[in-house]
Amino acid sequence: MRRSASLALTAAALVAALAGCGGSSNDDTATTSAQATGAFPKAGIAFTPPADWNVDAGSGHLVATAQAGQATVAVWRYPRTETLPKSRLQLQSARDALLEASTKRDATFEKIKTAATEIAGEPAVQIRAREHVAGQPRTVRSTHIYAHGAEYVIDAYADADSFRAVDAQVFRPLLRSVHVSAPQ
Repeated sequence: MRRSASLALTAAALVAALAGCGGSSNDDTATTSAQATGAFPKAGIAFTPPADWNVDAGSGHLVATAQAGQATVAVWRYPRTETLPKSRLQLQSARDALLEASTKRDATFEKIKTAATEIAGEPAVQIRAREHVAGQPRTVRSTHIYAHGAEYVIDAYADADSFRAVDAQVFRPLLRSVHVSAPQ
């Protein structure tokens, strides 16, 4: 559970990602097209981003970011060698470990709600919380999907004043659009 690293890296990744990429080769066009549609086959994940959001490919474990204003979605993929949680009890154990790591990382962390669930037909844990991202207070919906030998993490966050609206209009629909598969 690399949640502690994931949010800290998101801010740095956004700065790098927002620098943009240019060029006009066919490979760049294909990459831009994949980003616009939210398809990242090398990482085994696809999602439908809002049409007016900036979507940028990440590097390393960061697959992609989508951003508009103060709202951000960061998509991560962490390969796992251990047995992935599947049962309700295993998902609750994973949730507890995530909560413990978050509390250790951020003294201001305040859990709102958690759920063992299923996303894209795969076992998942969701945590909604108030915490600090890059030093700024945010409300976060962090979704951990366990599939295909990996933990896919989708961190969706916004300032407290706009979270409820962005969550309903963007974050939850985006999560419903997620598809995970074996990386290509």
